[in-house]
Amino acid sequence: MTDPDLPELFEDPIFDDCTPRSARPWVGTYERLRHLHDRIGSPVPLLAGGPVEQERLRSLLELTAMADPALFHVLFLHQCMTIGPALDFGASPEDVAELASGRSVGAALNTEVGLGSSSAAIRTEAVYDPAARGFVLTSPDAAAAKYPPNVGMPGLPRLAVVSARLRVSGTDHGTHLFLVPLRGGDGAPAAGVAITPRPRTSLLPLDYAAVRFDGVRVPYHRWLADGAAVSTAGEFHDPLGDPRLRTARSTGWSRFAWGAVTAGLAAVARAAVALTLPHAGRRRTVDRWGAVEYALDRPNQQRLLFGAAARALAATAVARQVTEVSWRIPPGGGRGRGLPPAVMGELAQVKVAVDVLAHEAVDRCRAACGAAGFFSENRLIEYQALTSAFRSAGGDNQLMLLDAAWQMVTGDGYEPPPAGHRAATAGEGTEPDWTLLLAARERALYERLAAALRGAAEAGEEPSAAWHEQLDTAQAFAEAHRARVTLRMLAAQWRPEPGGGPAGGEGGVRAGLYRLLALEAVLPHADWYAAAGLLSPAAAEGLGRELTATCRRLVPRAAALVELLEVPRAVLKGPLAGVDYVRDLTD
Repeated sequence: MTDPDLPELFEDPIFDDCTPRSARPWVGTYERLRHLHDRIGSPVPLLAGGPVEQERLRSLLELTAMADPALFHVLFLHQCMTIGPALDFGASPEDVAELASGRSVGAALNTEVGLGSSSAAIRTEAVYDPAARGFVLTSPDAAAAKYPPNVGMPGLPRLAVVSARLRVSGTDHGTHLFLVPLRGGDGAPAAGVAITPRPRTSLLPLDYAAVRFDGVRVPYHRWLADGAAVSTAGEFHDPLGDPRLRTARSTGWSRFAWGAVTAGLAAVARAAVALTLPHAGRRRTVDRWGAVEYALDRPNQQRLLFGAAARALAATAVARQVTEVSWRIPPGGGRGRGLPPAVMGELAQVKVAVDVLAHEAVDRCRAACGAAGFFSENRLIEYQALTSAFRSAGGDNQLMLLDAAWQMVTGDGYEPPPAGHRAATAGEGTEPDWTLLLAARERALYERLAAALRGAAEAGEEPSAAWHEQLDTAQAFAEAHRARVTLRMLAAQWRPEPGGGPAGGEGGVRAGLYRLLALEAVLPHADWYAAAGLLSPAAAEGLGRELTATCRRLVPRAAALVELLEVPRAVLKGPLAGVDYVRDLTD
């Protein structure tokens, strides 16, 4: 539930028009950031607090994403991707207070332009200088430039977390994190920092840039050492004991992004539905026979919008499950080992699942609004900019799915669904167990992938080549696994108890949305389920009709569904949010 005072922050006229009109729209973005910091800034960041404070931060991020996706992008990088590792890896209290107060705006400089998946092979170097007892930060060439952080706007003090390969006495000690002032109090680039602004982009427009370092001096206290140290005699010590473990720990700061990004993506999906579902109840349409009806009375609109609502609420349920884990900071900070690899893998899959659900939800809302869904004044295209950006930002979705598939098929942390479990067949008087249907397909894909890799190994094929031959199956397997896990979670929360009769109120809406998601997960593979004997041919053929009927039953509950979205009026802007959209679009 959103804190009742937070929506008031977005009633200020500064949020009335966030559409990117000017050549430098990010100027307004940073003005709105200052507006928020002036009201929430303190020496103690919300991320450092307990569950109540972290829930407040999540609510703030959700509302910001709904009101201004570009501002959300800046805010989460500051609050989570800068303050998060600063706390977790042991920054000084003075630097934490500087960031928490908003005196400097945080940034995260990790990805390098010249190498895909560069997080695992950072080339920016931090060389220990024993004479100065500090570090010298250098980009060896243009390919090692950090790209594309949003740090191009002059006149704004910036304090960034920078990943770099630490070298002490010529020895590589893996990737470490450093706090580096990119711009000082006057907003000019710091000595040795080269910031090259990039041209404005159309979607999610911010002050993106490429950043290189040329002998930048970093004092010892701004090394986010996380328990590592260099003695005055020049001896290096790391409690992790292995550069590979240190690199894994350093790249693990992505968890702070995943906790924030999933909240923001789910929020824009909810806001999109909160805009478009009531609009469809007011928008008049005419069909080829001249019949005039409100858009929401049309079956195609019902499938688009109720499907969008189901995805938005599913994305929210999934995202809110991982906030506490993503943002967990051990007491004391600066002495951790990070989250276990299995937990990091699960968080990565959640990021992918939420982004896919949110992107599909916003895309459906845009489609339901016709041409109006394209224009920035109605916010939907801005929401989709955010969901599109995070297909790659925060970790590439496809690569994370493939990594998950590899870990499941080769590791020992995954147990495939049991063989031989068969769902009750629809058409026999019973509703099929949708989770068992999804489990059956997941197991089949797992067995296909595992058998192919075993066969390749027995034939002496090179492992990399064998894996790349199976990428389609691997991605389908990972997607099937995530769909099954998500639906199982929603079944526990949304599905009515067997024999409980028709559910009313909020429970009835959620039960209808659960059935809709289940039908849409099974429908694209109906022929496979029929061929496998898991659905009768008649049941498989009738899935589309069942989907239409499920949506039709939700029409009278549209208003109740909008209430479930928890979207305050203060963040809904633009003509589609108004009662008289014709007047608002033409005045």
